[in-house]
Amino acid sequence: MGDNMDEEQQALLDDVLIVLDIIVILAVEDNPVLGIVFVGLLKAVTKDRAVRIAFILLVIVLNMGRRK
Repeated sequence: MGDNMDEEQQALLDDVLIVLDIIVILAVEDNPVLGIVFVGLLKAVTKDRAVRIAFILLVIVLNMGRRK
């Protein structure tokens, strides 16, 4: 039962990561290639899903703050 829950959580995190990747690419309006490169680099550098989510959220927050 514990393994099944862990697999469900990993699948949910994977879904969240896909949505966040898309948001990052769309949020970097000036240069969407930069968002794509960032997402690809982040996938290559770290395998930890929680760290990737944290960095992606940081980029989204910093990008939104820059727009104001």
